[in-house]
Amino acid sequence: MSENVIEARNIVVRFYISTSFLKRRAFNAVDNVSLEIKEGSIVGLVGESGSGKTTLGKVTLDLLKPYKGDVLFRGKSIYKMSKEEYLKYRLNAQYIPQDPYGSINMFKRVGEALLDIVMYHHLAPDRKEAMEIVRSVMNSVGLTPPDRYLNKYPFQLSGGERQRLSIARALILKPAYIVADEPTTMLDASLKANLVKTLRDMVKDLGLSLLYITHELTLLQYFGPDTEVAIMYLGKILEKGTIKDIMLDPIHPYTKALLAAIPVPDPKERYTRKIMLKGPAPSPLNRPKGCVLSDRCPFAEPICKKEEPLLNEISPNREVACHLFG
Repeated sequence: MSENVIEARNIVVRFYISTSFLKRRAFNAVDNVSLEIKEGSIVGLVGESGSGKTTLGKVTLDLLKPYKGDVLFRGKSIYKMSKEEYLKYRLNAQYIPQDPYGSINMFKRVGEALLDIVMYHHLAPDRKEAMEIVRSVMNSVGLTPPDRYLNKYPFQLSGGERQRLSIARALILKPAYIVADEPTTMLDASLKANLVKTLRDMVKDLGLSLLYITHELTLLQYFGPDTEVAIMYLGKILEKGTIKDIMLDPIHPYTKALLAAIPVPDPKERYTRKIMLKGPAPSPLNRPKGCVLSDRCPFAEPICKKEEPLLNEISPNREVACHLFG
């Protein structure tokens, strides 16, 4: 069995907002969530805006500190590492942001930006070998031929090319773990599929692990039928399973609602898949008691408004947090 490259245990991330001049109110953006990412695997983290998916991803990279909980990198807590161990972890854990503009220096040419990373981290003994590494990474992410892009500035690239450059920046350090935070949001449909396939091939060829954060459930199908998926809503994971199982047989009412919102050409199929949640998602500040979906779920029972359901395994590799299936 593959070991976990990253393991998030009982993570709670608490934020505070000012309600008046002297008062602050706390809310949990991520509430007692655990997630495991095995060596060489892809995990899709799916949810709407405000679900806490990006926050959880940043915690696994130590870009945010949790209020409670622990993050383990290859079995050791990142908060108990020595300076040398922590540096190794940071080099092995990289981030691909949603907006490449925020992660790329627009005043550096593509080749220079990538070369600086190689030289700074002493990944090559000289400039010639460093450029070979740069060209190799550019080829792997589809910036080909490299000579066409080396002397360009980022603003001269298309949206898809900028995002591929962002992926190249993360890849060049040969990390063990990457968090891709909705990297296809700014791209059209054809470019989305190509970029996801690039990430899939990257995982297969390099043996790294990927946490792919998205609000588009169907996009995860491009990674393969056995891709692990976790569905988040208001800081909680409601369902886990493979993308194949979740697409064919969604269990949690929220997962069913996500699938029902996906456009399909057959009107009859639209009717059979239809499930309507009541009203819009509440603010994390006003999260309901009991199940986080209890105020919107058409199947809610009295217990749902009183007790929070636990995430239980109901079949092999299938977990759900719902009193109806407890």
